[in-house]
Amino acid sequence: MKIVYIANTCEHVVRPMCDGLYKELGNDFIFIETMELDSARNGIGSLETRPYIFNAIGREEEAKKLCDDAEVVIFAGVPLFYIENRIKNNKPTIYYSERLFKKGFYRFFIPSTMLKVIKRYVIPSKKSNFYVLCASSYASLDFCRIGAFKNKAFKWGYQIKVNEKDLDLLLSSKAEDGLDLLWVGRLVALKHCDDAIRVVHRLKSEGYNPRLTIIGSGVEEQNLKDLTNKLGLEDSVTFKGVLKIDETRSQMDKANVFMFTSDSKEGWGATLNECMNSACACVASHEAGSTNFLINNEADGIVYQSGNQEELYAQVKRLIDDKEFRNKISSNAYKKMVEVWNPSKSYIRLLELVDSILKKEDFNKYKDGPCSKALPIKSNWYKKLKRGKK
Repeated sequence: MKIVYIANTCEHVVRPMCDGLYKELGNDFIFIETMELDSARNGIGSLETRPYIFNAIGREEEAKKLCDDAEVVIFAGVPLFYIENRIKNNKPTIYYSERLFKKGFYRFFIPSTMLKVIKRYVIPSKKSNFYVLCASSYASLDFCRIGAFKNKAFKWGYQIKVNEKDLDLLLSSKAEDGLDLLWVGRLVALKHCDDAIRVVHRLKSEGYNPRLTIIGSGVEEQNLKDLTNKLGLEDSVTFKGVLKIDETRSQMDKANVFMFTSDSKEGWGATLNECMNSACACVASHEAGSTNFLINNEADGIVYQSGNQEELYAQVKRLIDDKEFRNKISSNAYKKMVEVWNPSKSYIRLLELVDSILKKEDFNKYKDGPCSKALPIKSNWYKKLKRGKK
């Protein structure tokens, strides 16, 4: 079985899975990068290459031939030039995509966008050998709205490295009072870090002594620091800036509660994977792309209505006050990452899916997790959840 994965870069969110494919397939697995190696990877923690990586800069025709000759191509966000022949000849191809309309479905009706979407997604998806791996729990809905990949969409997301540790030791290393709070991400408007700061202000006003660590940088950084000073939280909020991956994961290991506050413009949000792997009790916005795939509400995380600061505060306070509940959530989150959303295991599911595609068989082996069917969900799924219907 020869598999080619083509994307802009082999980033840290796909590299562990690719390592597994290479371990299984050897030289029959190739990852084609269409951007320069070092400049593209700068800031993600490692500049190292891999033996399976082929860089297409200046070698585009050779890369296209590799795509033409592969039994299966996984295609992620690069020019259609590379798979034109596969589309024409209906050769097995798996798209890898976040949601299409983060800023609203109305954008589909912009003529230039509509033409691009139809050419790139709708027409190829009508071929019997074309499928999609969804890197957002809302991707399937977007494809459904444009009539693409009907019954051919599967859960996938970002596959970050999963650390396997002694769970009891990991939990025992966290603060007993439950007040070590964490926020991680780019400091930009869509991620709403200010909501986390306001939670700390509310907690402090009610007699708690919260300790919030913020990791990341971005255009909103000064505004967030100004808000911290305005609310008198200089002793309660620490801005760490950008840290290396290992340093960030170390901070996650120490945290009791992680606030994942992104809105619908967050395609995935790999920090949720990472914090669940670190046995953090996560309170996650229902609109972020990864939340619905990763969290079973009240079992391995808490879902709150995006933008609802009152609910965010109430759920964080609940986790602080109830250590037994917090530890249950944290333990289950860790186990889900190790047992289900672990690239060292999920690549096997991907190979099973590929095998079914090559045999032209329906694939419905898994009910949840990577390569289970990704059904369309609307953003109001949270309201249904609150009524106990999910």
